Amino acid sequence: MGMTPEELWREAVRGHQSSWEALYTLYGSRLYQFFLKNTSNPELAMDKTQEVFEKLYRHKESFVGGSLNTWIFRIARNLVIDIWRRRPRSEILPDEAPEIPDPGIGVEEGVVNRLHRDAMIRMVDDSLGHLGDDDRLVLGLVYLGGLSIPELAEVMEIPLGTAKTRTRQARLRLDRLMQVQLKASENVKEAR
Repeated sequence: MGMTPEELWREAVRGHQSSWEALYTLYGSRLYQFFLKNTSNPELAMDKTQEVFEKLYRHKESFVGGSLNTWIFRIARNLVIDIWRRRPRSEILPDEAPEIPDPGIGVEEGVVNRLHRDAMIRMVDDSLGHLGDDDRLVLGLVYLGGLSIPELAEVMEIPLGTAKTRTRQARLRLDRLMQVQLKASENVKEAR
């Protein structure tokens, strides 16, 4: 039976290196993805992931109870906000939407499925880049960080109802952006 994150934390604070490693395994990838989606910079995302763990270690006595998940992602959220405050975000606008291959060309289905998946990932990434900082932050915390809506409310320091509304509105804005990209992709294919 595995330990909860809070149990791992207590062991890590007592000096058990294996618990620190287990915490990194549990949170490292999620934090990296969260920072990557909010900075579009792999090196910075890795640095900020490491910085979260450095802060956890330096301030280990600060966590006395509650959700470790919430505490970790509050630190991450604050680091992203610091990044945004220090420099203006540059928008990278694609020249054209990614081409989605025609499965009728006889290519093996697995390859086509992979191409569709990759095109959708690019489309999501492009659409995320067009969202406002707050929307990207909310979606990143919920979908990459794995926070529940109540945990999001706690991390963002907002009422639960506001957290629900912001998540829904951000998802709707992302959906609209993706619909525009899909429509543009279809128009490009029809023009050929």
